[in-house]
Amino acid sequence: MAEHGNYWGELRANWRVLLAASLGMAVGLSLFSYVTSIFAPFLIKEFHWERAQFARIGYTMLAAILVSPLAGHLVDRFGVRAMALTGVILLPMVLLAYTQQSGSFGYYFACSAGMMIVGSLTGPVTYTRLIIERFSRARGLALTIVMSAPAISGIVFPRLITSFIEANGWKLGYAGLAGMTLVLGLIAIALFPAGSGLAPVRKTMALGAPAGAFREVLKTPVFWILFIAVFLTTIHTPLHGSQFVLLLKEQGLTSLTAATMLMVYSAGTVIGRIVCGLALDHYPARIVAAISMSLPAAGLALLASPFDSLGVVGLSVLLVGITVGAEGDLLSFLVGRYFRIEIFSRALALCYCGLFAASISGVALVSYMLKTYDSYAPFLWIAAGCVVVGSFLFLRLPAATPPAKGEA
Repeated sequence: MAEHGNYWGELRANWRVLLAASLGMAVGLSLFSYVTSIFAPFLIKEFHWERAQFARIGYTMLAAILVSPLAGHLVDRFGVRAMALTGVILLPMVLLAYTQQSGSFGYYFACSAGMMIVGSLTGPVTYTRLIIERFSRARGLALTIVMSAPAISGIVFPRLITSFIEANGWKLGYAGLAGMTLVLGLIAIALFPAGSGLAPVRKTMALGAPAGAFREVLKTPVFWILFIAVFLTTIHTPLHGSQFVLLLKEQGLTSLTAATMLMVYSAGTVIGRIVCGLALDHYPARIVAAISMSLPAAGLALLASPFDSLGVVGLSVLLVGITVGAEGDLLSFLVGRYFRIEIFSRALALCYCGLFAASISGVALVSYMLKTYDSYAPFLWIAAGCVVVGSFLFLRLPAATPPAKGEA
């Protein structure tokens, strides 16, 4: 009973950390994986861009690969509070820059790259460090709560944003998002408890020597297992980013029905995060990872099949959403398990580079397939195969590890 009490007591004792990190994530970079594709049909229609051309927007993940390790170093070095505040101020500026586009795809691409750069300070690399610092027994559930916040935003906002854009235009849509992210982001930072999110005491080599810290991560076999497994199981990422609504319209859905499917997808991410987070606190993490990350294979295969009924599409979207939800819990949890807290954000940033590299590769592949076959189906079959292989790699992780130095 004491252990059970400690589990829930840890959540009660750190409720402000949970609330601050959750709200920050809800209006940070992760939110835009749910809302970016909403703008796609309106922009393509107005500027006469091709779907294959628009698919190349995923190449902005290259910017994330370049800046994510730097963001991780800055968070480890200067603390969550300072870096989150920087991101909260800069991200709305990028959203306002979108409103100035007049048809140049290059300009749109530059804005999207800018979002990836400044948004890297408003994502998991920043906010989940608070959870790793404060939680040990209920870490999986705490990560679930924080990482579910963008999905909850994804349930609430898609239909509202779609209806707003249809009535007022996409420019006001971007302006409204800018105002919302700024106000709610500042509230999140104000909620940080005293002493939370500050720069750590600089006692270790890792804080003053980023090259040494990165070498420590890169020479660890666990990192490469995580990197490759994440790459293979997330190569389908472009489909639920800028391409999501376009993919669903190929299934015969209208814009509003597609927006409803975004809600189903978001609900799936919430389910995935809750179930995965609870499982991580009670079952072997490598088993939980292998099962959780295998689910999209079925969903992607169903979307590639000729079965286009609303129920089949809904099930497919739900399965993909469940894994995307689990993915956020898994990466932060596994990095917190296998790496020291002093280099947590750097290790997590490097693992996320596997996801970003998968997105870039997926964009190249889906763009080629659309140009060659004018259909998403070939890409869907390839992605399903990659997911099967990658999910089994998680079983190669060590069954148990000693507590990391500095772990709460």
